[in-house]
Amino acid sequence: MSRHRERSGETVISVTSAQPGRSEDLDSRIVRYAWMMSIRIVCFVLAVLTPSPWRWLFVVGAIALPYFAVVLANAHRSATQPAADPYIAPSRPAIGERPTVVVPQDQDPHPDPHQDPRADTEK
Repeated sequence: MSRHRERSGETVISVTSAQPGRSEDLDSRIVRYAWMMSIRIVCFVLAVLTPSPWRWLFVVGAIALPYFAVVLANAHRSATQPAADPYIAPSRPAIGERPTVVVPQDQDPHPDPHQDPRADTEK
């Protein structure tokens, strides 16, 4: 059983615009080269089995295909994956006015600077 679970309805967030890995690139190159070489084998067989005017066309194809196979297999793919959209953070609610200082009612909000503060505690 596969460990990969598909989640329906969820959007996938891409964190990079990296290209596919080297192993994937190598696999695609091998497949392209193998297809071209299989066409070359078919050209060799047809060069032996066909009459003279077509024979030379298949011989040229069998000789020229290795060059094109190598060039096409080693050609760098220019198809790039699109970059991810930048993340835009949702707006945060602003804090209202600055809270005021709450003074208990038993204290005077404006103390007298000339009064001795120790006088209240020594009673």
